[in-house]
Amino acid sequence: MSRPLRVLVVDDEPLARSGVAELAGRDPELDVVGECGDGAGALAAIRSLRPDLVLLDVQMPELDGFELLRRLEPGERPAVVFITAYDHFAVRAFDVHAIDYLVKPFDDARFAEAVARAKAAIRHTRSGTLNDRLSGLLEQLAGGTPAGGWLSRIVVKTGGRAVLVRVDEIDWIEAADYCVKLHVQGKVHVMRESLQALETRLDPARYFRVHRSAIVNLDRVTELSPFFRGEHVVLLRDGTKLKLSRGRRAELESRLGQPL
Repeated sequence: MSRPLRVLVVDDEPLARSGVAELAGRDPELDVVGECGDGAGALAAIRSLRPDLVLLDVQMPELDGFELLRRLEPGERPAVVFITAYDHFAVRAFDVHAIDYLVKPFDDARFAEAVARAKAAIRHTRSGTLNDRLSGLLEQLAGGTPAGGWLSRIVVKTGGRAVLVRVDEIDWIEAADYCVKLHVQGKVHVMRESLQALETRLDPARYFRVHRSAIVNLDRVTELSPFFRGEHVVLLRDGTKLKLSRGRRAELESRLGQPL
């Protein structure tokens, strides 16, 4: 009998992480060699533990799952089953390049199906092929438009419910520690994702990062006013005022197609 596959579980939510590790531990063909709660720790663990398979949460603060994999050399990358809260429009890239992915919340049967696919791929597929698939996914996500197009809606988990937010209804997006706040017609939805990661999935023709902590929907911009020593303030339809980083005025005017 061949040795069990070495598995690393990576998720920043302790309950989710322990749940995935428990599910993996029930499989006699898997050996859970470690658990990590952040991308930096996972990066070190992958290099030291050399797992065959990583069950990887995509949305983590500071260093998300995609950036974690980008920091590994192709020869260091293990097989990966992604765990994600992305809606079905955003996971089409996974269909092409990933062994499998789990969309939260998932049940035991779906987990077993994903793991079975991963085991089969690892046992019967050359490691170079798996690395090519991962590299293809990372290149596609870094290269601009995701496989399924720019985000049209976002799933926000709150109080045991899944709220579907239409991206074109968002007024602006605010960074808040390891989360973002979606400001939508007077309501605020909080989701665990970095502003930088979310920005890569938004259409740059419609959404603009006015400074390090805020992205605006350009359709909501009504005015640009001088602020202090060459800086400016962006005014939105709902009355929100946001500071525009120094030197970004020209780019903002270019995006809008006219001077303000």
